[in-house]
Amino acid sequence: MNSGKRQRIYLNEGLRGATSGFAEPVGPSRLIHFINHTRQEALESIRTNTHIQDSRMSLSPIIPTRPVRHTEKEDIPSASHIALATQAKIRKDVIYNWSGIQSIAKRSQIHFPTTEKQVSQLVRFAPGKVHFIGSGLSYEQIMSLSLQDDNGILINMEHFKGLIKMTDTTATFGAATTVNDIISILGDHDKMLPVSPGVIGIQTIAGAISTGTHGQGMFQSSYSDMVESLRVVLPDGNIRHITKGDDKYPLDAFVTSVGTLCAILEVEIKTTPRRVFFCEKSACNFEEFIGAYSQWNQEHEYVKGWWFPETDQCHIWKVDEASAKQRDAFLATNRKAPLESTDNSDAMNSTVDKYMSAMSKDTKSHHTSDQKQFQTVKRFADARDLVAYQEQILCKGIPVPQINCEIAIPFERFADATRALHRWNSENPGRLHYPFIYRAVGPSTAWINAPSRGPTMWIGFLVYVAEDGTVRSDGMETMGEIQRVLGEYGGLPHWGKHYVKETYKFQEALPKFKEFVELRKKIDPQNKFLSQFMEKIVGGEKRMMAKL
Repeated sequence: MNSGKRQRIYLNEGLRGATSGFAEPVGPSRLIHFINHTRQEALESIRTNTHIQDSRMSLSPIIPTRPVRHTEKEDIPSASHIALATQAKIRKDVIYNWSGIQSIAKRSQIHFPTTEKQVSQLVRFAPGKVHFIGSGLSYEQIMSLSLQDDNGILINMEHFKGLIKMTDTTATFGAATTVNDIISILGDHDKMLPVSPGVIGIQTIAGAISTGTHGQGMFQSSYSDMVESLRVVLPDGNIRHITKGDDKYPLDAFVTSVGTLCAILEVEIKTTPRRVFFCEKSACNFEEFIGAYSQWNQEHEYVKGWWFPETDQCHIWKVDEASAKQRDAFLATNRKAPLESTDNSDAMNSTVDKYMSAMSKDTKSHHTSDQKQFQTVKRFADARDLVAYQEQILCKGIPVPQINCEIAIPFERFADATRALHRWNSENPGRLHYPFIYRAVGPSTAWINAPSRGPTMWIGFLVYVAEDGTVRSDGMETMGEIQRVLGEYGGLPHWGKHYVKETYKFQEALPKFKEFVELRKKIDPQNKFLSQFMEKIVGGEKRMMAKL
């Protein structure tokens, strides 16, 4: 039941993330019809009228499930529900986000260039705002156009995809190429990404880098940090190839700019020889998690943790390169799926039962059903270790309508921030029906990417949206409260997911923020690429001068 449909409505620099805002309330009966009949239409319209991209609705790895015991007792308090709001009526002439709740633009505002010259001309001669659209999965406020804006345009880059060039150490792809396709193409050449992939692979490479999307692992950082060069269209319509060492057009500023600096045409990335990995799954209690999680991240290539606050149990993945024996056993299979251990652990099963029961009430669905929100929790039961390719472990997700947030905390403040969340949960039990998600990454060189200030712990949290289009009455309040808690520990949001921008001190937290703002004003003095939402963060001369 998350209203945080993190849709990615980006393109160009791409946006990635979660969506959820409220506007005018609508009645449950209308919403039921709207959700059930419009979601598929919205997804299809985004696929055909914009190019399908990632889902950074936080998705979860798909793992074999088991039946879950039904409990009559309410183990976790439930809450009343409110209907989600919609910014537009159900209209055939409108493109909606992936979940069919929020409008992105009118179809008449969208353009589908097939050449870079056409992109250049659209940008150069546009009479108003120019935004870019991908899969419709990001926080829609980042790049949506008002339905009343007769001058603004959305450029769909769906024709700019596929492999363009490959060398021994790099590969160049069209901006709208999905992460899944890149992984597949590299795999055909016995190569892989040099960074950990995120959970979702249907996002475009332009969107992934533009919003600072990331996986996990202290020895790497974000998708943006594997970029070697970009081919872009600037706000004046000029086409430019941006490389490292370009002082006038710094690659590290452009690579993550949330669509405010350029339209991305091509992305050149580093590659590395393909490896096989071993994922060890385990469970621990809260105190062990707090005491050891930082060290685990120093000892293992990729680490991911889930803390279930209602039981104080934690589920941990430690991922390293497989041993020769494990690798050979996996390579002897058809390699289409992970090689699972023969034994399994039921350490998380009682926690799963408890959360499934609560989620059943909150999503108004029976927890023995096969609905996706239940699959995301069932995956923690009967856990089995895995041997597989990198993406088969780390990039397998289930898109589910939700309000999804992810906040970056300085790595050294992980324990204090998590104890603060523990205190908040003790005072507000049952407000979340999915665990907090922990992923640490190393420093990033991208100017406005949160890890640019150093090693970072990303903390994710969400609330699902019910089948009838409602969300817990305290759902949005919960998202805001947790953001305020983490904001006190230097928190910064994932650019493509839901966040309350007023909570964060961007200019104080990001070392290069002021330089980015000044560069953006020079490159786009007419604010052609600047949305109303992003203007309040990185643009608008009067507003920013007052802040700086």
